[in-house]
Amino acid sequence: MQIVIDANPVISLLIKPNRVIVELLFLEDLEIFAPELLFDEIEQNKGIIIKKSGMTNEEFNKFLSIIKKRISVVPEAEFLKFRGKSEEICPDEKDITYFALALHLKCPIWSNEKRLRNQNHVNVYATHELIEIFEIK
Repeated sequence: MQIVIDANPVISLLIKPNRVIVELLFLEDLEIFAPELLFDEIEQNKGIIIKKSGMTNEEFNKFLSIIKKRISVVPEAEFLKFRGKSEEICPDEKDITYFALALHLKCPIWSNEKRLRNQNHVNVYATHELIEIFEIK
């Protein structure tokens, strides 16, 4: 399954590493994509993530580099033509880029933000739903 990952599941994982979520993130049946914006959001929240997680700067950078290897970044130029439609349907202005990429790839979004479900064009799966779908225990 192809899926676009939003920043919140990645930030949650960085703050509180969890074996089940790491297993989900590295599942071969899951092809994970993100706009370049994802890692910008993570860098903007780096201080908060380090503080909440108790990681050192070095540990944060190592963990993030492992996560980066798993997520395929798609340049915005490749899906720019979907931005207009995304602006129309996306319930949250800050997630327009994620929706545009999902429309481009014709795939769902992995996000724990409930308000993103307030539309009927792109499926949005929370982490717990993906764990159930892929039967991770």
